Amino acid sequence: MKPPFWPTIFLSAALIILLLPLSGQQGLGWTTDPHAGISAAFLQPAATSTTPYNWDLTLGAVGANVRNNFVVLQDVSGYSILNQLNTAQVVAFSETEFSMSVDGRRFFYDFPEEEKAVYAGLSAEVLGPSLSVQVGEFTRVGAFSRLRALASTRNLDANFNFYTYGTCGNNVDIPINKFHAAVAWGEVGLHLSRTFAVGYDGELRLGISPKYSLGIQGATASNSEGGVVRQLDGDSIIVSNLDAELAFTNAFRQANEGNQPAGTGFGADLGVQYAWGETDGPGHRYSIGFSVLDLGSIIFSRRAQLHQFTNVGEALFGAEDYEIESDDYTDEAIRRLGQAVYDNGVSSLTGNEFTVSLPTAISAQFSVRPVEGVAVSAIYRGDLPFQIRQLSQGSQLVAAAHYSKWWYGAGLTAGVYDWDKVNIGFQLRLGPLYLGTDELFGTLLKRQKISGGGFYLGLRMHDFGGEKRSRRKGRSRNSRRGGKAVKCYEF
Repeated sequence: MKPPFWPTIFLSAALIILLLPLSGQQGLGWTTDPHAGISAAFLQPAATSTTPYNWDLTLGAVGANVRNNFVVLQDVSGYSILNQLNTAQVVAFSETEFSMSVDGRRFFYDFPEEEKAVYAGLSAEVLGPSLSVQVGEFTRVGAFSRLRALASTRNLDANFNFYTYGTCGNNVDIPINKFHAAVAWGEVGLHLSRTFAVGYDGELRLGISPKYSLGIQGATASNSEGGVVRQLDGDSIIVSNLDAELAFTNAFRQANEGNQPAGTGFGADLGVQYAWGETDGPGHRYSIGFSVLDLGSIIFSRRAQLHQFTNVGEALFGAEDYEIESDDYTDEAIRRLGQAVYDNGVSSLTGNEFTVSLPTAISAQFSVRPVEGVAVSAIYRGDLPFQIRQLSQGSQLVAAAHYSKWWYGAGLTAGVYDWDKVNIGFQLRLGPLYLGTDELFGTLLKRQKISGGGFYLGLRMHDFGGEKRSRRKGRSRNSRRGGKAVKCYEF
């Protein structure tokens, strides 16, 4: 049986998200390495104050992350299928066998049967030249540059799951009250972290990374509460109480008038960390921290369009109405959407700018160093939504263990992503090179069902001398207050 039209569109989009050979954010397994340098600031801005190097310079890095729960690939790894697609001459899909043929080799896909809200996301990041430098005993400053892209949809009604939708009868209401967004942007930022002595052996660390964002391109779609979809003969739908918004920049139109950045904005990362406890070496045994990441937004005001589709009655959207052969597909599709919603010739275009909030998130971290060179950490990172047009990176709960030395290190992670599946990751560091993945099974190793993956790879340099002097060596309670150190009693 031929799959219904609208889920087929969703399938195509999910496969594109799943298979694109892009590189999201650098993994939590790397940012929690005690020798991560400026990269640690992207999870916890206050953490750079403990960097053992006097300076570190990242020459460049790429990272990737892709997840969804709509479609899964079977008995394959992400690396193998991407390697096959990289040299592919012929790619074909079979809707009856649920397979994809790449130069004659078949890969099979399927759809989860769980009744869960639908989500999908792809994030991509290129880290440009970035550095941090120790200034004095308690202060570290830095600067960074990043190119980022993120596309996501979250919490779509469970009835949009493929099998559920296919068995759902006509005239059954399906809520459509969620949103999705896609944005590519660059950012340059400054970084500052500062340490303050607290008590006898504690430290309070504060960090901030203000940044200027350059919106390259963006698009967003949303619908207010109360709208519903009903199937009609499989390939068409009826939408009731539609109150939808669609906004996009020039790159999403065929009549592209240039590739200059379409927007600007500002953002910031904020962090606080407290550390305490004696160790046999430099640093502290325990630390706990909280951070707010990507607080800010981007205003797209150049070559942007904002469309509003509002109808308190019913609107019919037939599949055949959008089989468009025009060279200006986007403009023609928008025109036909307007005709379906408005029967009095009203234009859907309501503005020439729109705002998208950055993927604001809150993070909590706890770390303990049981012995010298070993650190065990627990990290949570989750969305902190403020606006309807807001990017999303989902949620992660990760446990990480690192053996970290001056020139080399290794780490393992175990994480739950989007409260769905558990995966194992690893991180390796040798000299100037670091690499890893937070999802080993599915990214590099074959898994029975894979729905996502990710990796990161970077090159950096740091000072070649010994470790910077510990702030705690030779101190006592009096020396913290500017007095002289007091010796222990001698017998």
